[in-house]
Amino acid sequence: MLHKNTTRKMIPLLLLIVLLVGVIIPNQNNPVTVQAKSKVYKITTKTKPCDKSEKYSTYNKYTKHYYVLLSYLKKLEKEGGGTLELAKGSYTISNTLYVPSNVTIKLKNGVKIIKGTKSGTSKFAASKSIFQFCSYTKSSKEGVYKKYKGEKNISIIGEGTAIIDLKYDEDTVGIMMCHNSNVKITGITFQNMHGGHFIEMDASKDVVVEKCTFKNHKDSGKNNKEAINLDTPDENTNGFHADWSSYDKTANLNVTISNCTFKNLERSIGTHKYSQNKLHTNVQIINNTITNCDQDAIRVMNWKEPIIKGNTITNVGDKKAGLRAILMSGVSDPQIYDNIFKKVSRPIQIMPWKNTDFGEEYDIIFNSISDACIEIMKRNVLIDGDEYFIRYNKEYNEFSKNTDKIPLNP
Repeated sequence: MLHKNTTRKMIPLLLLIVLLVGVIIPNQNNPVTVQAKSKVYKITTKTKPCDKSEKYSTYNKYTKHYYVLLSYLKKLEKEGGGTLELAKGSYTISNTLYVPSNVTIKLKNGVKIIKGTKSGTSKFAASKSIFQFCSYTKSSKEGVYKKYKGEKNISIIGEGTAIIDLKYDEDTVGIMMCHNSNVKITGITFQNMHGGHFIEMDASKDVVVEKCTFKNHKDSGKNNKEAINLDTPDENTNGFHADWSSYDKTANLNVTISNCTFKNLERSIGTHKYSQNKLHTNVQIINNTITNCDQDAIRVMNWKEPIIKGNTITNVGDKKAGLRAILMSGVSDPQIYDNIFKKVSRPIQIMPWKNTDFGEEYDIIFNSISDACIEIMKRNVLIDGDEYFIRYNKEYNEFSKNTDKIPLNP
């Protein structure tokens, strides 16, 4: 028989055990998900690497910010995720930062990430990318990512004025994603591109890019470099270079680019090489402002059921004859409506296409567009243009007799 005082002491203990059991073994009719709170690491321009900078023989004035951010990203990889919060200031990044799953990078008001072009050491050169959505531990391994099974739940969020500046470093990419899922990029100004892309997006699904600005470029020589490039990891087309990919030609799925500003670029958004029978699906380009593109502003190539609506596209190639606000090839049932085109020679053109040079072994891609989609496409407005109709070329010949001229609604 228990003493009365002993019984009183045991009651709170029993209640605690019941509560703990309720957390560990939740009611099956009312399941509870218990997650450890992810850590937040606050970084300034004076922060030191968290894994002891003394071990880096190449830690110097050119690489110091690179090593700081890399050290914390490696730490977050080990911890299963978390947040890096960068305080106001300029961070020069000489080499690639590898971003693992479940990581959010917050760029506070006044943050400027600048592409460094020097490493200050003979042991390695500065890289041609700033961020790659790949874990550090897998970055040196070959073919480890397939389909959409790579790193996931990654965000880069700008608060106030946050800038990623490529400094016109030739062929540099700001953000490279491939085989990723659930990605968000918002509130960032990307500037000063020379070749390369601000965002290289391959084999990724459920991606949102919103409320960003993409501006300024130097001539790439090819005149087809998109601020946001949708591509496939395909060794035949030679457009993506990161050997941690299996190069399995996976296309993008469920991409939304909205409420962004694009200006003074070769192209805003698009694809310039395709993989056979691999279509980017459900790409939505909504409510963006696109101004001063040297080439066709949006280049659709092997896209299935894209939605392009509510955009304003102004001044394509200084209204050079034959350039388009939207050029489409290999497209399946697009929904393109409620866009305003100003100072553009041709508003929309649809035509077959074939890769040249890299990827030329692939067949010509043709278009499949329902009558309903054609009717929807009439709901666009052209101001100060040359052709107040949509060109629909059925043959692999831009000036063939088999060309429909679909009038825009007045």
